[in-house]
This record gives sequence, C-alpha cells and structure tokens, in this order.
Amino acid sequence: MASSCDKSLLKADTVNTMIEQGGLGRKIKALRTARGIPLSVMSERTGYSVSALSKMENDRLGLTYDKLTKLTGALGVDIGSLFTDTAQTAVHAGGRRSVARKGEGRNIQTGSYDYLYVSPELSRKRIVPIKGRVHAATLEEFGPLIRHDGEEWIYVLDGVLEVHSEFYEPEILEPGDSIYIDSRMGHAYLSKTPGGTEIIAVCTEQTDSFVYGDQPVAEQPSRDAARRPRSAKPKAR
Repeated sequence: MASSCDKSLLKADTVNTMIEQGGLGRKIKALRTARGIPLSVMSERTGYSVSALSKMENDRLGLTYDKLTKLTGALGVDIGSLFTDTAQTAVHAGGRRSVARKGEGRNIQTGSYDYLYVSPELSRKRIVPIKGRVHAATLEEFGPLIRHDGEEWIYVLDGVLEVHSEFYEPEILEPGDSIYIDSRMGHAYLSKTPGGTEIIAVCTEQTDSFVYGDQPVAEQPSRDAARRPRSAKPKAR
C-alpha cells in the first residue's frame, strides 16, 4: 500500500535520494536464486509463507525493517547488500566512514512508514541509522505488532508519536522525546499528528544472525570437538 505524495519523507528536490522501491524485491530474488535457495527453504528460515515471499519479491508487499532483517538473515547477507551491486559478507574494516548529505540514502515507502536508510553502502554496520516518517494512526491501520532481533532507539523530530509495546502501556512522545526498546518485544509506532510524525531510528544489527551465509560470523564447534573429553583436573593434595 503506497503512501500518498504529500506524505513523502523527503521533498521532491532531494535528487540524490534513491526513491524507487521497485528493484528491492527483485534484488532479494536475485540474491536468493544466486545462492540456489528455493522459496520453500526461505519460508522455513523466515516463517513467511511462499505466497508472501513471492509478493515481496515482486514488490507487492511492503518491505518493512523487520521483514528486511529476516530476509537478509535467511540469505546470509548484510542488509546493505540490498542497496549495492554485490552481496556484502566481508568483516568489519578499520577506519571506515560515510558522509551522508541531506536527503541522501535509500528511501523505502510502506503503508505505515517511510524509511530513509542512511549510509546504506557500508557493510556489516553495528547499527542501522534510519530517518523515517510514521503514517499509521491506529493499530488497525498498522496491523500486528512487529518484532525483530536487536534493539532500537527512537527520537521524535516533529509531531507526536504513540508507542505501543507488548509489555507496557502506550507511551506518548513529543519532539525531543525518545525511547529505547528491546526490538524482540512486539511494538508499533503510531502518528498522532496529521500528515505524519518524523523520527530518527537507530537499530542494532545482530551480526550473529547471519547463520545461513557462506561464512558464518561465529563458527560453531565441530561435532568431534564437542565429543572430545575434557582434560581431567588435577586432584587437590
């Protein structure tokens, strides 16, 4: 469900922004087919039905952040791989930096949010910085609470935000207010301001969730090593 033009996250003159969502679903499909992963296997890894995955790959189902983290985790790639020409599986490099000018990044529009992913070209970031505009005004409009790995910090730039979470009463945030949550807890953000609420979101990327890649982040001990008996501790005299 596309957002109306007047609710766009950015003004039309931000020519450096990559606005088209078209291609993101195709990129997911290209990464999946390049790895020889059937939709049925992706379904097992993500919990999404084959039908839903097919809609995502054909850009007929909104790709919110929680969906992207599940999809990239199942593919064994970094989320930045969706915004570059090559799959990013390299380890962290030292001394990296990325300068993002006003309006630069990758803009993804869904029914509930508009997301601007900042510095998407960097692989294996510890955090995912996002500038967003929340459009959904009710839980009925938003849909089921979302959850994903990691943690996130939300700061309100403009408008009023209503935060719903699985274990707490709704919280109202005004400009300058912020909230830090465990993203595994079901949550939803609603705009209480006509035209949407503008926010900054900083999400942690769980690199240990790349368990399906060619080079997992953390190697698991081999079965032989697991069966190897522990060395006996010397007895106290």
